[in-house]
Amino acid sequence: MKKKLLTFAMVSGTALTLAACGAGGGDNAPAGQPTTPPPATGGGTAAQTTDPATPTSDTLAGNITFSWWGDDGRHQATRSIAELFMAENPDVNIDFFYAPWSGFQDVFAGDLMAGTEADLMQVNFNWLQLYSPFGTTFADLERPDIAAHLDLSNWGVDEIDMVRTNGIVQAVPSGITARVPFIRTDMWGAAGIDYLSVNTWDDLKAAGNQLQAALGNDHWLFGKLGNASTSYFLFSFLEQYTGRPFVDENFQFTYTLEELTTGFQLIQDLMDNGVFAYGQFDSSSFNSTNENWIAGRFGAVFEWDSSMNNWINNLEGGQDVISVRNHFTLPNALSSGVMVRPSMAFAISNNSNYPEVAAAFLNFMLTDARAVEIMGTDRGIPANRVGLSHFQALAGSGDPRFGDAAVNANNIHANAVTTIMSPAFEFPTVRAVYETQVEALIYGFITVEQAAAFVFNNIQAEIDAELN
Repeated sequence: MKKKLLTFAMVSGTALTLAACGAGGGDNAPAGQPTTPPPATGGGTAAQTTDPATPTSDTLAGNITFSWWGDDGRHQATRSIAELFMAENPDVNIDFFYAPWSGFQDVFAGDLMAGTEADLMQVNFNWLQLYSPFGTTFADLERPDIAAHLDLSNWGVDEIDMVRTNGIVQAVPSGITARVPFIRTDMWGAAGIDYLSVNTWDDLKAAGNQLQAALGNDHWLFGKLGNASTSYFLFSFLEQYTGRPFVDENFQFTYTLEELTTGFQLIQDLMDNGVFAYGQFDSSSFNSTNENWIAGRFGAVFEWDSSMNNWINNLEGGQDVISVRNHFTLPNALSSGVMVRPSMAFAISNNSNYPEVAAAFLNFMLTDARAVEIMGTDRGIPANRVGLSHFQALAGSGDPRFGDAAVNANNIHANAVTTIMSPAFEFPTVRAVYETQVEALIYGFITVEQAAAFVFNNIQAEIDAELN
């Protein structure tokens, strides 16, 4: 285990420091300002509880740290919720540390190795299997001292099972997410394309050609997608084509060389038919600030419904030009190809001196009506049933943070027959195997056959290495 943590900590080459943003809510340092975080658990006064099931400002005390990644909207919302909780619990102090996603996992792994992780941590769901395969790194959330403050019955059984490792509940999901097509209806409409009539992969290729014929070869039905999005397209197609998931219950990769070749050929065909842009067309990072997305040369994104806000907010028309639809499919598909996973999860450190404080704050953040309103969709549609009821009361209020796009996207996968994404799909070295080949294909450096062969010959070894 220590060897695995050391490997990830060294990836970045130099130590990264999360942005320390607020000691007791009093420091308004901007996001991204590097500072050195204090120890993971503060001093403070030992918690005095008379009735742990109903903590009050008189019974809850202690200093904790909370770490997460995200964009500025998530940062500000989370800070505001923490400050509200501290105002109501004056004997509690929360230091919060946040950063963008890039590089965050390296810091996280290094902190775990050093034993300096935060008391409360936002985690990727696959980190539970990666860093705590025996259920010992993160606190057992069914422990009485934690369960007294965090009600796990507010999640569905299937949702809690997604975050068990070795039978132990290691985290709670903030929401359940899937990648969904978010369509720029202004652009598709200008080309005369009814986005609801484009259902199959062949329909998609025909629509790409139609769009370029109408708007020019510098316009693309989707455009450039990041390696992760394109890879999701690849493997969701393979689920539809074969009826099998990425790995089986024994973490064995399920696709043959021939099937992988068929999948990579789909990616090539989508580029050749005006759907995906070739790498040479746009070499800049593809994110919500990409100029081709903002200018209307890229007509859709394939994004997690929990991460769509900034994409929408950077468009002049905002919500008015974005619609969502079902995933594209094969005739007689053997699976929907819709892979769901926790959008993110929250874990409590086994090293925390104040796990009950971390649990109480987590419960507040996910269930308090004011906290749900502050957060909006910056962590997706709530999975917590109490939080969801508050969210549903706010939906349709006209507030763009509770807008139709995010709600409709969540409804699409919530009502679909889905598969649960294996943690192995997002293991970093496993992702590197298939994402490097996707990128090389997009830039024309390799052939479909070469991409398929590399993945087939290398991916199982990386899955095994991650698990052992």
